[in-house]
Amino acid sequence: MKKKYNYVKVNPAENMTIFVLDKVNRSEQPEMADKLMNYNSVCGEQVGFVESPETVEGKRKNVIRLQMMGGEFCGNAARSFAACMAFFHDSSAKKIKKRYFIDFEMSGADGLISCEVRRTERENVFYSKVQLPMPRKMEKCKFSIENKNREIDAKKIELCGITHFIVDAGEIENNKDLFSTVKRYMDGEKYDAFGIMYYNLRECFLKPLVYVKATDSLLWEKSCASGTAALAVSLTDNEGEHNYAVKQPGGILEVSTLSKNNEIKDITLSGPVEIVSKGVFYYCL
Repeated sequence: MKKKYNYVKVNPAENMTIFVLDKVNRSEQPEMADKLMNYNSVCGEQVGFVESPETVEGKRKNVIRLQMMGGEFCGNAARSFAACMAFFHDSSAKKIKKRYFIDFEMSGADGLISCEVRRTERENVFYSKVQLPMPRKMEKCKFSIENKNREIDAKKIELCGITHFIVDAGEIENNKDLFSTVKRYMDGEKYDAFGIMYYNLRECFLKPLVYVKATDSLLWEKSCASGTAALAVSLTDNEGEHNYAVKQPGGILEVSTLSKNNEIKDITLSGPVEIVSKGVFYYCL
């Protein structure tokens, strides 16, 4: 039997994201997301599902919850979701002068996510900024590539809902070998998703590879917000505020960090979000 679902498709630096607006059981979300991402469907890189809040704070504030397809956290999805709420005049979007301030729950995050959104000259394009959760853990690690007499240095950044490994793109001879090695390492840990962030320091260019466990999906993303945040954390090595404009295949993401007493105290990520389409898709149960 086919059932109709409403969706919105958005473009945050070409990290094409689909939001399913109708209620979907958690058990069905990974399979539905897998089908939605296909070229012969709505087509995108990731899918989020709109739900009712779960936390006491979320229920008290009567906010919406965004549940990503694998239970992961995604910064691009967060700021895109806020842009959608501003675009469709959701009651959660509090307008102060020319800016919208929006709080909501999101998978992979412990507290509420806060975003600031402003309109641009184009009706369907917004400039959206999200305050990201602080990293849970940062450490250096090495990966020994099987049948290769060499090690790859990486910086491991554990964020809410996702773990990223920052590597020097120039040192990697075979992306498949590195992914297989990292995957074996992560299979020994509990995780929702992980990314390998291939970074070219000279060009300040990031190429993100992201794996989501629940959907068993591996994608070269056009941009990755949480990966950009992880990169900024790895680059921040002294006190004060630091601003980075990180080029990626889909465009530029701007990220800022604030460091005090050798600790990251604040991470914000911003950039344009385009509302691409709104419609109905058919899903076979």
